[in-house]
Amino acid sequence: MKFLVGTYTKNQSEGIYLVEDDKVSLYNRLFNPTYFALGEGHLFTLARGGIEIYQNNMLVYEDHSEAHSPAHIWFEPTLNMIFTANYHVGQMSSYRFDGSNTKKLQTIIYPTGSHAHQVYYSSLLSTLFVVDLGLDTIFTYEIDQNGKLVSKKDLTLHKGVGPRHLVVSDKGFVYCLTEYSHEIYVYNEKLEFVKKFGTIDKQFAGISSAAIRLTHDGRHLYVSNRGYDAITHYLVQPDGLLKQQKIYNTQGKHPRDFNLSLDESHIVVGNMHSNNVSIFSRNTDTGELKFVKHINVPEPSCIVFIP
Repeated sequence: MKFLVGTYTKNQSEGIYLVEDDKVSLYNRLFNPTYFALGEGHLFTLARGGIEIYQNNMLVYEDHSEAHSPAHIWFEPTLNMIFTANYHVGQMSSYRFDGSNTKKLQTIIYPTGSHAHQVYYSSLLSTLFVVDLGLDTIFTYEIDQNGKLVSKKDLTLHKGVGPRHLVVSDKGFVYCLTEYSHEIYVYNEKLEFVKKFGTIDKQFAGISSAAIRLTHDGRHLYVSNRGYDAITHYLVQPDGLLKQQKIYNTQGKHPRDFNLSLDESHIVVGNMHSNNVSIFSRNTDTGELKFVKHINVPEPSCIVFIP
């Protein structure tokens, strides 16, 4: 099992770390690579005021034209495009990927109060989603043959819930996790609201949901909750609705991100405030988790598995 860990570099961290066979090594020395993506032999990472692209740990492209670093990045190989969401300045940007000749195509600036937190492309729905935590809205777009984003439909959630991240199933169901109300909003393939589900059984100050993951077979959904420091597991029903199964303590503080291993036999949770990752074994049939061990990694914020 081998994975990369993106981090904040506010204290002891120096960039992206490689974890392999319990050994931790610095993979790439970078400033605040809080989120990154891999594809086509390249690493796409957030950077000061934009993005940086690396090939074999060599910088091949950089853009630092924005007023603040984005919060999320998505590389879409089917379109050969890169998308970023900028929480701090309320905008999203798109790029045409071409190695060192990569070019920024478009920037969309949202109204005052925007905190664009995630970009996610679904090839099934041919839709780009921009999840805006500040405006309690999911903006959706079609992408024309020139790579231009064309507004499709705005999904407005209840005021103050703070949509953060979403995933789309192979049946076209959209599951959006809210940070402030710690709920999952479910939409169908027509982007019509269906139902919402709570992520934890208790309500108290300081809880904020963070990450959401769906298994390849679409049967199991997991979300992380900071403050409560837990992973909640759901079974996905044939009609796309959710049935909560169990809540697991993450064995660390502030689980900002987590991810499934490539064979989905494990889940790794990045506990940012306790400076470690927690490894859980996973029953691929029932979805049940079992804590295995900790590995010390400073300020983990993003988990990406590699072959």
